[in-house]
Amino acid sequence: MLIPYTPTKRCPECQQTQARSHAPAPPAGAYILDRDTAIVDADTGEIAVVYAVCAQSLANKLAASLRNVHWMDQYSTPSSAARLSGMAVVHNTFGYAPPAPLRRKWGCSRSQFNDRYPLAMERLAEFCRVSEHVFRTQAPDAYTDTAQAVTSIISSPWRIAGTPWTSGIINATAALPYHRDRGNVAKSWSAMIGCRKHVDGGLLHLVDYDVYLPIANGSITIFDGHSITHGVTPLNVLHPKGYRFTAVTYAKQMMSHCCADPAGEAHRAALRATQANDQRGKVRSADAQ
Repeated sequence: MLIPYTPTKRCPECQQTQARSHAPAPPAGAYILDRDTAIVDADTGEIAVVYAVCAQSLANKLAASLRNVHWMDQYSTPSSAARLSGMAVVHNTFGYAPPAPLRRKWGCSRSQFNDRYPLAMERLAEFCRVSEHVFRTQAPDAYTDTAQAVTSIISSPWRIAGTPWTSGIINATAALPYHRDRGNVAKSWSAMIGCRKHVDGGLLHLVDYDVYLPIANGSITIFDGHSITHGVTPLNVLHPKGYRFTAVTYAKQMMSHCCADPAGEAHRAALRATQANDQRGKVRSADAQ
């Protein structure tokens, strides 16, 4: 089903889409797209969002492999677990991690999740491959733009299963506030799989089009999260074993700094660390004069 939409009006002064910090439950009469859908932007005539429920078996297997995951193990303090608008979110990252100069981390690396949970990572790689197929067949122009933008700057060893995505995050039963994704490669789209059982709510609200996606179990949702404001409506867990996992995969711009051959990444990172130390030494010398 193709549905044309015009983005919601922006503030005439700041030109920003007006949205509350957290997504409310859908109001009466809200448009909930509960079928396979491609949203076509009425202004551009181009597909802006793809939603397809096509991976229920994979979602069930992925959810099973996440049952024994330690969700906060990569954080040393509660404050460092806050994302977006300061709300603590139970999550884990997977795939590859880019350099983080502000933390003086100069090298690209594999996520610890990959090695700690190999079965889950195998299923996440399958999710990436399935999403690439959906993306390529349902939004071919956007797929081509994404693939070209990513592969032109990031070599295959740093991309998950050879897809146009380098990294990802798994959110565990979390109602994320409104946000836009940061740090992604320009013009690249992200993909998300939904895994849920015994949970009501948790719809994805796409503010720019004012539509809601139910994120059904086994659903694949693909769109440019860097450009479209989105958030998750409140959740109601109906059973002690209820869950709503979402795994999102994307391409990080900073991965373009990685050595094309991972074998040379440690050397590249060491050179970059030396350059940074030399620069700090020059600054301290200048300040002392």
